[in-house]
Amino acid sequence: MTIITKQAATGEPQLTYASIEPLLWENGLAPEPMRLHCNELPFDIPQAIKQQIAEKMAQLAWNRYPDFYNTELTALLAAHSKVHPDQVVPGNGSSQLIQQLIGCFSKIMSLAIIEKPTFTFYHQVCDNEQLAYQEWELTREGKHDLSTFPQLAEPALIILTSPNNPTGTTLPLSDLQCLLDQHPESIFIVDEAYAEFGGDTAQELIEQYPNLIVLKTLSKGYGMPGIRFGYALGSKPVMQLLKKHTVPFTINIFTELIVRELLTNPAFGLALQQNRERVKNLRDFVHYLLNDLAVRGDFTVHASAANFLLLRFQDPGLLEHVRTMLAARRILVGYPMPMCLRLTIGDEAQMNLVVRLIKQAIDTRNGAGIPGDHKQIVRNNPR
Repeated sequence: MTIITKQAATGEPQLTYASIEPLLWENGLAPEPMRLHCNELPFDIPQAIKQQIAEKMAQLAWNRYPDFYNTELTALLAAHSKVHPDQVVPGNGSSQLIQQLIGCFSKIMSLAIIEKPTFTFYHQVCDNEQLAYQEWELTREGKHDLSTFPQLAEPALIILTSPNNPTGTTLPLSDLQCLLDQHPESIFIVDEAYAEFGGDTAQELIEQYPNLIVLKTLSKGYGMPGIRFGYALGSKPVMQLLKKHTVPFTINIFTELIVRELLTNPAFGLALQQNRERVKNLRDFVHYLLNDLAVRGDFTVHASAANFLLLRFQDPGLLEHVRTMLAARRILVGYPMPMCLRLTIGDEAQMNLVVRLIKQAIDTRNGAGIPGDHKQIVRNNPR
């Protein structure tokens, strides 16, 4: 057994992932990465349901194009969303629909409003479409302050998220209605990628506000990012305009089959709902545990209506120590903003490990549980 010691002149434990990773790989100790950075569900669809769907896939005509208009699928989505089929546009994930929407409205508008912080893909697409944008900065707590909403001299494309990524906070429907009433000539996109985990949906406002578009996806709350499916809901005139910018055959026959099964097979829907509820319960429990660890004020944890938690650190040294400990174990998390860590909710074992590591980092930072002022890493000596 070889003991490798890292000790700083200041007495602070000095660890870097670069110094740890080679030791892990050299001895075959590095585990598979723990994916807590993409906001995926940790639970997959039951194998029996997958097998049933795979058998149906084998019966499809692979040598034929999909239905150009996705007629049956659109009707099922409309019934599920309680709207007319003309108010639904399916897409290859909400990312494709975001690109389609911005591409469409950049032809008739010269400005977009985007939250700060938010999903960075909006900025990328606006840049690609040469659509200028202004940012509506949320409060430090991640709330939407209507008094700071940008002043508009012309109609704009206003892109909002609820729950927000990366904060997990929601936009109250009353605030959304206020903005819709104030800017009737603007187009509002409300991205509800995480709405199945919490918060109110803006779907109920579609009939009242013809300038409102709601984006949905199966990648988050339904736990199926691999099939690439999302859809947009809105007024008939706006959806008709959007359809003119649709790439033909966006939805393949296998994705269409899986979505049809989801909407018509009660066992499938129940399995996904159970997975979602399990994640929500874990999220709330982990939030409680982390809040308990945050009593010293070294960091705060945002309450979240999504399947992730945002930790905001006051101590950069603690954040770096947490980062090092997670990286050494190949636990992937997000760092979406300065002094912040975004943690996707994984399964029970993963969350137990991450909470223990954060607690250990806090204890280490505070001088508890360390022999002297150095940290030991143990590895087997092959000799």
